[in-house]
Amino acid sequence: MLKGNGKIISTEEAARLLGVSQQSVRKWCQGGKIRAKTTPGGFYKIERSELERFRQEFNMPNLDSNEYVLIIEENQERIKFISGLLEMLDFEVVTASNLIGIGIAIGKTRPNFIISGTKLSKLKLENILTSCSENDETKSLPLLLITEDEKKIDSIITPYKKERKISVLSEPLDIHQFKRKVEELT
Repeated sequence: MLKGNGKIISTEEAARLLGVSQQSVRKWCQGGKIRAKTTPGGFYKIERSELERFRQEFNMPNLDSNEYVLIIEENQERIKFISGLLEMLDFEVVTASNLIGIGIAIGKTRPNFIISGTKLSKLKLENILTSCSENDETKSLPLLLITEDEKKIDSIITPYKKERKISVLSEPLDIHQFKRKVEELT
């Protein structure tokens, strides 16, 4: 695997960041314009810093560096833990614990997705889902729920699954499962 100080990304992710087709990124890798390593399976892997170098050299638009995640949670330890995981995945984090704070955070940052605990004293999950579903800007935002009892919330989230991606993780959090769920949502 590549070594360096940057995040390793696929040609699919590189294409999304550059606003081009995946086929274009593959051609640039094959032609040596983007320096990339190939996996044993033949897939290109690119360091994010290399993609930034390429973008600057060819005067392409800035990479999508401000990908935000809104965390709706009251437990400061959980916020700290989840924020650390998200920052390792190159996300910027914004937090809220009430509906007004959620609205402000969404308005300022336009998050890529939302992570919410389900055991909140000030908010009910139904209120979060309903509020987000009633707003055109948030009704399709993906949602990752962290719960102690997945079966208990299934009936609550089922009606909302038609309009958005909703994933559920049970406590205690497994770092690898968390990363997979985040990748599914983005």
